[in-house]
Amino acid sequence: MALPSKENNSPVMKKSFLLLKLIFSILPSFAQTKIYLDPQIEKMVTGVSKDSLEPYIQKSAGFGTRHTLSTQTDPKNGIGAARNWVLTRFNEFAEKSNSRLTAIIDTVTLLPDGHLVDIPLPLGNVVATLNGVDPADHRIFIICGHLDNRRSNVMDRPGDAPGANDDASGVATVMECARIMSKYSSPATIISVAVSDEEQGLLGANFMAEKAKQQNWNIEAVSDNDITGGNNSNGTNIISHSKIRGFSEGFSIEDTGRAALNIRNPGLENDGKPRQLARYVKEIGERYVDNLESGNDLPKRSFSSWR
Repeated sequence: MALPSKENNSPVMKKSFLLLKLIFSILPSFAQTKIYLDPQIEKMVTGVSKDSLEPYIQKSAGFGTRHTLSTQTDPKNGIGAARNWVLTRFNEFAEKSNSRLTAIIDTVTLLPDGHLVDIPLPLGNVVATLNGVDPADHRIFIICGHLDNRRSNVMDRPGDAPGANDDASGVATVMECARIMSKYSSPATIISVAVSDEEQGLLGANFMAEKAKQQNWNIEAVSDNDITGGNNSNGTNIISHSKIRGFSEGFSIEDTGRAALNIRNPGLENDGKPRQLARYVKEIGERYVDNLESGNDLPKRSFSSWR
């Protein structure tokens, strides 16, 4: 753009020229914006290994069935064998955690309910707890997926059901997170859980929730991973390996009547803690993982949900 000549050097032209000069001096500052990457998070992300995830899923699918009501005594088949295997892996991670990670099978016996539980059932969640290093930080973050699976008939306990995607993939995600994070320190406590009895009515998750309530856990966030493996899109069979869907509730199911109206009418369901957490996960995920696409939807059945 040519500079104004002396013959056309009016106050208006001077102001226009100064404005353009200001605009072009600002543009480079936008182009040079740097995105800060935390070195520790970068190491964690690059530490995720296909060589870990694939064997986790293959091993889970190899137990024949992981039905809640299946055998708990067979060393190679059924929910009991699957539970013990996850515990073994967690204990291997614990050996390299500088004594900060501990793992147990948290058990309770459920009585028959006349519906989906027809025998006294020893329920067990496999729990790995990575203790925080800051004694003043009482926050707890939970990463979970469900260990059990089912056939079309929810009461078919002996029939084979590999459940590679639903939900061996979610448990593999939980295990890989535990493996990687056990090598690092965190101010808050991180609990990784393979819950049982999801298909029989969220029984393992309810057991954990009641325990958390009784012991007054200060739960900051929960990542529930259900069917995290890649899926064929409907109609096209196109496989997507770079997309994550996160379901985050707008408000609690306990918010009913006037409470629900007070949240919904002004649109505050989009500003609640679950939605903010989902936005944060989306931002951080896209910052550290190349070509990652993520979207947040209303909760139906979790594909990978943050609450």
